[in-house]
Amino acid sequence: MNKILKIHEEVLAFLKKQRRSNPNLYFLPRKINNEGRLDKGYWFLGNEHYAHISFWEGTDWKEKIHNIGFVIINDKSSYIEFSAQDSKDKASFFSLLVKELDGFYKHKSKDKWFKEFEDTNYIQNLADFLNNDKPVIDKLIQKHQPEGISFIDEYNFNSYFNKVENFRNSLIEFGKTNKIVRICWNEEGWKFPSGSKGKSSSKDSYENINGFGHEEWLFDKSKVIDGYHYAFLQPLNVKSGKHVGNTYNIGLYTKNSLETWYYIGEIKEVVCISREESKDIFQLYKTNGWLDEMKKQVETVGGNWETDIVNTPEILFNIKFKFNNVFLLEELEEVAEDDINLTTNHFKLLPKKSEVSTVTLSEDEVDEDDEDEGNKKSTKTRRKVFNSESSYDPYHDKMQNALQDYLKETGEYRSVKIEKDRVDIKAKTINGDWHYYEIKTDKPKLSIRKAIGQVMEYAYFPGLFKAKKLYIIADELPDENTITYLNFIRSEFSIPVFYKCYILEENELSDEF
Repeated sequence: MNKILKIHEEVLAFLKKQRRSNPNLYFLPRKINNEGRLDKGYWFLGNEHYAHISFWEGTDWKEKIHNIGFVIINDKSSYIEFSAQDSKDKASFFSLLVKELDGFYKHKSKDKWFKEFEDTNYIQNLADFLNNDKPVIDKLIQKHQPEGISFIDEYNFNSYFNKVENFRNSLIEFGKTNKIVRICWNEEGWKFPSGSKGKSSSKDSYENINGFGHEEWLFDKSKVIDGYHYAFLQPLNVKSGKHVGNTYNIGLYTKNSLETWYYIGEIKEVVCISREESKDIFQLYKTNGWLDEMKKQVETVGGNWETDIVNTPEILFNIKFKFNNVFLLEELEEVAEDDINLTTNHFKLLPKKSEVSTVTLSEDEVDEDDEDEGNKKSTKTRRKVFNSESSYDPYHDKMQNALQDYLKETGEYRSVKIEKDRVDIKAKTINGDWHYYEIKTDKPKLSIRKAIGQVMEYAYFPGLFKAKKLYIIADELPDENTITYLNFIRSEFSIPVFYKCYILEENELSDEF
């Protein structure tokens, strides 16, 4: 979770406030957008570990920092730094300067001097620096006029500052409709409650008290009303109703009990609904028996269904969206420490600032078998992911029932059986050949990964040839890489495995891939 961006924002706000009473207070914002830092909200020199703020022109080009800087670390500690690795003349000036100021010490081998602050209130420390140290530094710069260190003039300040403000305003505007939120941990793809495993162990957390979170049905495709799925996001559960009627693109992240953060994906065009609409949907859920189904699912994993939210129809739902606007990752990807979007542990509606940064790993381990040198593993980077397997999915059942009916009506099969010998659907052609269908509800590549071992076992174990064709069914069309993969399996290994896309709402089955 990136903390330094909050520091940049707070320091900028503080300095803007100071300038209202002292318009001649000039500071150095970041001058250039190297590595896209301004796009992300790094208003001052520095990186994800520190911010380096200066009130004078002058750069130590060897250290790539200001000669005079107020430095804040992402752990909230702060210090003043004089750096003159680039110039002996500057070093001589700083030697004079520290004699006029209290609390400085010199680096043992470099021309650098530091003064550390004891507490972590970096805004107060910055205020003390401006009131106590800056006037002394200004006086001695004016007296000695050291080469390479000078005051910032109004023109240059306005040029740098206006540039930063333009970037900041663009971020604010983007963040008005693009959000990111935390949702509860779930190991069943947020299709139904997954139990306490991996959830927060904090005794005060909602999911720990009740054994589930209300986001656990976020992607339950078995419950669609007039093309929309209705759901609940805790960050939008506010009494003021200020979000009602707004439409957001919402990124999703989660955290497990090991304190690891994962990015899930994004839902576009999420509509925030009113309390009145929530009450209407509550009644429809009740009429359809869906509330009873949800209650049973919660109780099955040992949760307490009778919560304040459940017993308040006007807040059980606060958003609606269409599933064709859902864009999930194939697998959960671990969020990188330097990601700029995640700035809190709490369930808050955060403005999204950029694409979420995730962790990449390099696999360079070698097989440790002493008897065999083994093969080196690939050194290509890969995403660090969490793999979640599902055991029950009501949407899967609806697809299974509907697909059986569909296949019966095609005239291609003389027998279509459901759940026989553990196979989702077994269909016997007019010519007497068996086709096995294994249904999954994930993205195409992940569905193939989960299904291929199962359907091969059903068709060939313990050494029999039971089916002529093996079909993996999911509800999205595969991309080119997935199609290439299936072609490769068939051509290189002679495994007759195919993929088809079945759209439940439209009752349509694609051609085979």
